[in-house]
Amino acid sequence: MNWIRTIIKPRYSSIVPLLILHGSIIILMNILYRVRVYSLVTEIYPDLKLNGIYEFLSLSLHHDSILIVSAILLVLCIALVFAGARRALHVILASFSVLFIFFILFSMDFFRVYQTAFQSNFAGREHFSGLGNVLDSAMAEFSGEFYLMFFLFSAISAASHAFLYYRERISNRLRMKRSGLLTTRLAALTVPVLVLVFLLLSASTDASIERNRFAGRYRADQISRNISLLHEFTANPILNLFGSGAASPVNQDSPGTSPSTEFRFRLDTASLETVKRHERIGSIPRNKRYNIILYFFESTPRKYYDMKINGRYVVETWHRLEKNSINFLNHYANYPLSANALMSVLTSAYDLNSKDMVIQKYPDIHLRTLPEILKDRGYRTCLIHTGGLGYAGQKRFLKNRKFDAIVEYDDLIGIPPYNRQIGWGVDERAMIKPAIEFISKKRDSPYFMVFLPVNPHHPYAYPDNSFRIAGDSAEAAGKKKTWVNYLNSLHYADASLGMLVDELERAGCLEDTLLFIFADHGEAFYQHKMNYNHPLFLYNENVHVPFLIYNKELFDAPEYFEGITRHIDVLPTILDILGIPQRPEQEGVPVLSEHAEQMAVLHTSWKDDYMGIVDQQWKYIRRTSDGAEELYDLGRDPEEKKDISAEHPAVARRYRGFIDRTRIYKDGYYKRMLGT
Repeated sequence: MNWIRTIIKPRYSSIVPLLILHGSIIILMNILYRVRVYSLVTEIYPDLKLNGIYEFLSLSLHHDSILIVSAILLVLCIALVFAGARRALHVILASFSVLFIFFILFSMDFFRVYQTAFQSNFAGREHFSGLGNVLDSAMAEFSGEFYLMFFLFSAISAASHAFLYYRERISNRLRMKRSGLLTTRLAALTVPVLVLVFLLLSASTDASIERNRFAGRYRADQISRNISLLHEFTANPILNLFGSGAASPVNQDSPGTSPSTEFRFRLDTASLETVKRHERIGSIPRNKRYNIILYFFESTPRKYYDMKINGRYVVETWHRLEKNSINFLNHYANYPLSANALMSVLTSAYDLNSKDMVIQKYPDIHLRTLPEILKDRGYRTCLIHTGGLGYAGQKRFLKNRKFDAIVEYDDLIGIPPYNRQIGWGVDERAMIKPAIEFISKKRDSPYFMVFLPVNPHHPYAYPDNSFRIAGDSAEAAGKKKTWVNYLNSLHYADASLGMLVDELERAGCLEDTLLFIFADHGEAFYQHKMNYNHPLFLYNENVHVPFLIYNKELFDAPEYFEGITRHIDVLPTILDILGIPQRPEQEGVPVLSEHAEQMAVLHTSWKDDYMGIVDQQWKYIRRTSDGAEELYDLGRDPEEKKDISAEHPAVARRYRGFIDRTRIYKDGYYKRMLGT
């Protein structure tokens, strides 16, 4: 032990209490996090079979032990470097402990709010500077428990440091060398043993749940779901900040063959009580080379369309444009996630049944997209996104889709005067300049443009108080700060849309142009269960969205379409207007032509896998893992408050059959598309 004593001299003896203090904080906070998350997991996912907290702790041991070892070694390094500057050492380590306590408690409440473990993509995988906005938004939803525990543990840490600091000063004055020698010997044993224990624990466990001793007992029909969830829940949140341990590799192989021209899917609407036929709408003359703009408005449910604050519409631009538009009153996102919405609109195809997305798993799949179709007919094509396209493999999917130009965050952030970050993307108004430049380059050929703004996506940012419509109003009184921020961000995004339209019209860029404006998905604020944000469930706040087709010359008054429309109907509707033959593989219908009433097929697999069907009267939702089902009469219960599946078993059975047939169809569709 002499060599240890040589390294850790008596003047370093006071390091030992600091190591014991911080080791205790690190270990106890990790245990507290695991106990709290375990209670939330069993509450939120009761069908996730765990044999008590022992199993959960065992599954988490690999990641937690790595963090504990790393944190203790970091504390030791700091202590050795600043051993001669006692006051600075205590200040640094006290700050470290407060930061550690904050992040562990933050991760606990983050899980409670978002029903997911903290991962680096929540901090903005492409642009890490978005972390501040995420913290602000998340903490607005946090409970009083978080703040109480944070101040309590921080106070204990600060008091402990103060005690040790003044104890050290008294000991030095009394020259208690024997005590120093004793603590030096203790350090020679305690620190290496503590580190060694956790290194052994880390080495003795496997990060992969599939190879864990517990994996074998899950039911065969649930093993993939359970393993997927456990990978996420057991990965350590601090480690996730630097690279998500919950992420699993995605197969990027993308075989492809031409689709069969015979394979089409239609739900049997004749089995409904009433089948309405929609007449051809002739407001838009057909067979003309219109310019086409698709504007994917972010995170906006239909229910906010008519909301007013202090007598003003939150989405004033939408209502202004409505005067010269067709307004589709019952439009649905097939999947409440942006990447899936992009795929549905550009391809008119349902996504996979699995948790994987087509654009991520098979980015080169031979699905004929709208920009490819129009490019082959002489259109110039451009896509502008205020964020980064790295999420879910969007960039790889889009790069071979015959876009002449793809403009995203890194391009827009350098274009004044709106070259600043708002939330997770660049100020929405930064899209105006490159759009006008692209359109103006070659006026003699038609253009196709896609706009993908980021806001009002979480964390609900807006540039300044000039866009603040909520906060001091009676409508916002007593509401959560997050919801108020959302309304302000929504108002800002709407104003940005209005500025874009005005500038395009001023520049003469909207002549003979059809502007399709729709939300990619909705946004929930606890209307159902713990439903916050957008991808978790299939209730109307998640999937029922606004949709307009705008043209000032064609529409001198608003028109309204009350039938069901879906994201997958956008492509066939555009082809119908332009006089381009319909694609055999498309799943939607041209809604401006005569057609039978449609039903919207809905799907999400963000956590649990849900599928749903909605028509003019009924909304049916089924959790595919265990068959749990819900049924709502939208005519009598538009807020989906009362599940009446038990009262109408025949209706539930009919829609259950639709779901089963849809899943079989989707599997067969992609087998054909992929040639497997």
